[in-house]
Amino acid sequence: HRTLEQQLEYLKYQLNPHFLMNTLNNIHALVDIDPERSKEAIIQLSKILRYVLYESNHERVPLARETEFMDNYIRLMRMRYSDKLQLSVGMPDDDTGITVPPLLFISFVENAFKHGVSYRKPSFIDINSSRYSDDSGRQRLVWTCRNSKHPKPDTSDTPRQGGVGLANVRKRLDLIFGSDYTLTVNDAAVVYEVVLDIPLEG
Repeated sequence: HRTLEQQLEYLKYQLNPHFLMNTLNNIHALVDIDPERSKEAIIQLSKILRYVLYESNHERVPLARETEFMDNYIRLMRMRYSDKLQLSVGMPDDDTGITVPPLLFISFVENAFKHGVSYRKPSFIDINSSRYSDDSGRQRLVWTCRNSKHPKPDTSDTPRQGGVGLANVRKRLDLIFGSDYTLTVNDAAVVYEVVLDIPLEG
């Protein structure tokens, strides 16, 4: 059991520095362009860091808190992009004690912004989720993230979307849920889609 905990901690903290570095880069890009927005971005970052530092120590967190964290991250990222980005987020609006592992969705959202949004061309990110009961009456969540894809110059030394991040997410999902989840990645020509199906606990 201790080994499992150590593996989870390793995977979690391997993710966080990468996430933080990208976020700081986004704020840095705003400082000269729009000082007021950069101040707002720092406030959003403080909310994000508070969650990562304190909430992610728990094995599970309320789904509402994880959703709020994701919304704060999206609000921060939106500041960097123009109106060419169409964004829609649909998450269950409930406070019924449903819990999920912390930092579960953020890698997919981060990838959607990193690889799916262009400064010059119309782009979209569509995040949606729904709850359902399986054959045995257990509550489950289907979480979907779709984003546009734009051809990039060949950068063979840079990992493609998925890369190390997706491998780490799969390892973490394996450790938490065993075989009781599905993660489907549809990498089409102009759309990238992730579909995650997990059990919920109340």
